[in-house]
Amino acid sequence: MISIIICSRHSDISRDLKENIKSTIGLEYETIIIDNSENKYSIFFAYNFGFSQSNYPYLCFIHEDVIFRTNNWGVKLIEHLQVDKCGVVGIAGGKTVTNIPAQWSNENRFMHIIQHYKKANANSFIQEPLENENLAEEVIVVDGVFLAMQRTLFSHIKFDEQIDGFHSYDYDISIQSVVAGFHNFVVYDVLLEHFSEGFKDKRYYTNLIKVYKKWAAYLPLVTADLSNNTLLHIKEIENRRLKKLIRRMAKTGFSIDEITSTYSFFIDMLNKKGIFFKLRFLKQKIFFIKLYKSILFFKK
Repeated sequence: MISIIICSRHSDISRDLKENIKSTIGLEYETIIIDNSENKYSIFFAYNFGFSQSNYPYLCFIHEDVIFRTNNWGVKLIEHLQVDKCGVVGIAGGKTVTNIPAQWSNENRFMHIIQHYKKANANSFIQEPLENENLAEEVIVVDGVFLAMQRTLFSHIKFDEQIDGFHSYDYDISIQSVVAGFHNFVVYDVLLEHFSEGFKDKRYYTNLIKVYKKWAAYLPLVTADLSNNTLLHIKEIENRRLKKLIRRMAKTGFSIDEITSTYSFFIDMLNKKGIFFKLRFLKQKIFFIKLYKSILFFKK
């Protein structure tokens, strides 16, 4: 009943993952492995191709470096997916997509995952919020480590192959779902263990910016249950996020022209929406961020 679609950096997924899925899913399934060992495909193309090869009414797109820690997780997942107007279901996500590109985890995040960290050489069980009594929490963006949906949803959305690479496919497909009138959820009765962290380099921010530009006319997006207090502070949040975006772009190798062009786009867009603020001495700030990064490099 579930088609599990995986884009692999190898010709096949690990035996451990195959056995783990078989022993935990609890119902009929198929695995569709997209061999990307030669790096021919973007994640957007690979997932659309995987969908075209699938047969079952429920779809689950997952990373290859995970292990499921819940028995009969497939049965539980389908119960969530059968909710009326259900869009994308996952195990981590955020309730807010502001006008300014940022990680979903920066504000109003909801998670249920065992996450491994390189620096700490350890793993951590994360449940946010700790006291959440709901089995499902509505979000806007679902993290790409685990994306599930009904097959019929693909008549309304698909992975956007105009975007290249391996980043922000989760942001884009999640926003597509919300704009099409569906509701996305993080669920708390499916647990998986994820053995790697995301890497936020220039390619990550390039795709994130592309997705935010694509959906600029629809932003900000927030779930209906957010407090009015949160909504009142959107401008403050966006001001903080714009400054952080500029710092991140400077540190990950964007040119001054690329940064100022991006800044101008989002400032102009905000101004058209009646939100007015600006950063003073922008080019000077970028210069000193890049200089500081260079000094740290030569101190190593």
